[in-house]
Amino acid sequence: MHLPYQHQVACYKSFLFGCGNKALLQAEGMAIVGSRDAPTDDLRYTQQLAAKLAQQGICVISGGARGIDECAMASALEVGGTAVGVLADSLLKTSTLVKWREGLIAGNLVLISPFYPEVRFTVGNAMARNKYIYCLAESAMVVRAGMTGGTITGAMEALKHQWLPMQVKPNQDMQSANSLD
Repeated sequence: MHLPYQHQVACYKSFLFGCGNKALLQAEGMAIVGSRDAPTDDLRYTQQLAAKLAQQGICVISGGARGIDECAMASALEVGGTAVGVLADSLLKTSTLVKWREGLIAGNLVLISPFYPEVRFTVGNAMARNKYIYCLAESAMVVRAGMTGGTITGAMEALKHQWLPMQVKPNQDMQSANSLD
């Protein structure tokens, strides 16, 4: 498997479960991550960014969760681009959802998880899967992070280990970790 940075070998388990085009795991990609409860302007920004990346042939890598993650993946697929979804739970169920079917069949999507395909959601699994998102990408964009939670924790871990260059979308919301205030 292609690794954007050789020191990222520590991020990978010896076995990943998956469904879809495994060649996408070696594609040039950008991670787009953010809150499950993102406001409309952040979702619109995510949609535009993912579409631009897809049109440039850059794979969108995200966590598949509601909000920013799902928006990024769906937006890339809508314009004929590619996406990698790194799931924390329910790979089996997610891979059968109508919203992902066309991308899987067309070979434009791969869904992976380091966890058993039928495992239920746990906060620990969500936190653990974040490193896979960052380690599969060449760069990352944090669209919205709360003061606590998986997005900010994952971003801080990636920065600490210097896994990849990271950008943060600034905003004016005092409840957001990426607030300018």
